[in-house]
Amino acid sequence: MVDKNNTHKLKIQLRYSDSDQMGVIYHANYFSFFEQGRTAFLKELGFDYYKVEEEGIIFPVRDVSCTYLKAMRFGEEVTISTKLHKLTKIKITYYHEVHNSVGELKATGYTTVISVDKETFNIIKMDEKLKDIYQKYLGLL
Repeated sequence: MVDKNNTHKLKIQLRYSDSDQMGVIYHANYFSFFEQGRTAFLKELGFDYYKVEEEGIIFPVRDVSCTYLKAMRFGEEVTISTKLHKLTKIKITYYHEVHNSVGELKATGYTTVISVDKETFNIIKMDEKLKDIYQKYLGLL
């Protein structure tokens, strides 16, 4: 659910396959967690990513970053908080926070995606081709 701060929260259980031999969550998996947060955020706003893709529009990642603050371990339940950070007609930047079940901040990050044609990868302006999504996001800023 998107809360009063326009933040979507998604709880996930960290799996053994997310961790390395020491039981610590492998660093690259944080980007997968961010993606789960973005997808759930979009769905909560009433948009199915697959339907948008069927219309010939996709959102490849342009830039992603993560600041690792405290190790996460196999078996922990964490909450991925995702919030719209910045919006242009072609780019969406999300801010992510990962907290464990007792509220410790484990990581933060940003992901920027761009809207492109699925076949040609030419940039698409959301205010022209994805008006509903664009307007919904504008309302969150």
